[in-house]
Amino acid sequence: MPITTDDVWRIVKLRLELPDERKNLVETYIDEIERRIKRYCNIRELPDDLLYVWASMVVDAVRVDLPNVDEIADTIGGSGSVKVGDTSVSGGGGSGRELTNTAKAVIDQVVFDYRADLHDYRRMKWGRSR
Repeated sequence: MPITTDDVWRIVKLRLELPDERKNLVETYIDEIERRIKRYCNIRELPDDLLYVWASMVVDAVRVDLPNVDEIADTIGGSGSVKVGDTSVSGGGGSGRELTNTAKAVIDQVVFDYRADLHDYRRMKWGRSR
């Protein structure tokens, strides 16, 4: 059975100790990371083996882009800043309503940082006729 966004939500919720009310806030990141993994790997469905990679990528993106959300700030530690790859955020974050340019840059960096985990699932992309 293929993994679902609900499977990822359960892991992210547990790791960040989020209440169910925060699901809508995190869902955009879950969906966007799924699309980015599929596009990077040139696949239509994510294999079960990528469940924890997908969840870890979401956790990283959320921590960087939403550091002011109370539950997420509690998982960051005392410094108040988070760094993923070359992207560092201190203080303000996204609203969680829609992905901002900052969020997209963060997600790009997260995918880049996890490319070693994604590489084994990457398929060759053949030219398409237009």
